Amino acid sequence: MVAHDISILLDLKLQEEWRGGARLCGSNDAGREIVRAGPEVVGTKANGEIKVLEYVEEEGSDATKQRQASGLLKYFQSFDSAFFLHMMMIILALTNGLSKTFQRKDMDIVNAISDVESAKRELDKLRSEHGWNPLLSKVCSFCNKNDISVMDMEKEYANPKKPRQRTGINNEHHYRVDCFFAVLDLLVEELNHRFNEVNNGLLCCMFAFNPSCRFSHYDDEKLMKLAKFYPNDFSDNELDYLEKELCLYIDNVRNDTRFASLETINDLAKLMVSTKKHNSYPFVYRLLKLVLTLPVATATVERCFSAMKLVKNALRNKMGDDYLSNSLIGFVEKEMLDTIPNEVIVKRFHAKNHRGMKRKELEG
Repeated sequence: MVAHDISILLDLKLQEEWRGGARLCGSNDAGREIVRAGPEVVGTKANGEIKVLEYVEEEGSDATKQRQASGLLKYFQSFDSAFFLHMMMIILALTNGLSKTFQRKDMDIVNAISDVESAKRELDKLRSEHGWNPLLSKVCSFCNKNDISVMDMEKEYANPKKPRQRTGINNEHHYRVDCFFAVLDLLVEELNHRFNEVNNGLLCCMFAFNPSCRFSHYDDEKLMKLAKFYPNDFSDNELDYLEKELCLYIDNVRNDTRFASLETINDLAKLMVSTKKHNSYPFVYRLLKLVLTLPVATATVERCFSAMKLVKNALRNKMGDDYLSNSLIGFVEKEMLDTIPNEVIVKRFHAKNHRGMKRKELEG
């Protein structure tokens, strides 16, 4: 393989790995794999990507690719690379549980909000000496093990882009404040933005509709508070009717054996329609429909847009709407597709192609 072909493969592989890293940004396993691969990449250079980089650096026909490969090789053997890899693992370890909680379709809202608050408190603890000192110790140990020069934290920091310019800060301030604390602040700011007091109150009120454990989470005060979040859907008179309906509704469903084994709000809405109770309690059902839009407007839709960025990339920018929709279904609904045997799919495609051949024969 010539150097030009390898350099093209290098570009594609690096892009794919960076996209893969972005997809796994909430996974602790991804962070552990990154750091576990570190000694191979930095120390023995046994990794295949390193060999490709070395080949492009020496034999590449494109000078730009050669410089890029050389820069990447130097970066893999630097203190910066080791520091950021270990920092990623610590942060991913804290956010892994929170990420998995919000990826579950049957997530417990109250526990999810509690997990958010716990994650914010743990991120705040990392700003103390108990968070910084263990991180620095692990990075230094990793560097000594793999023959990487360790930064003297007391020396003045030199900006690699402007080495002659005085920065006025030491290396510890740069790595601890400008790098480590900056990432922690961004994470906390994002959590505070997405889970502010209003959103948390809305989610907790929504959970009062949960029918699991024979409606043990029911709370009419929270549901009335939830209805007041929608002034365009409930007038003052309708709020009074809703308050009376809620009392009748909860007494009715708790004594109806058909509602005894429900687990999710979706199941509750479906059963209310099938049993015609949505006609008996129209205001309760209206509020229930508004609650059902909350997960759709947040997690599910956001997951679809994230999948769209991965499916419709630069190489597929001319993809049609039908093909894109079908591809997204296969990407988002992986659990459902896993339940379909391969034999069923093969038979369906075989029958479809067989019908197409017959149609062509008739037209001919």
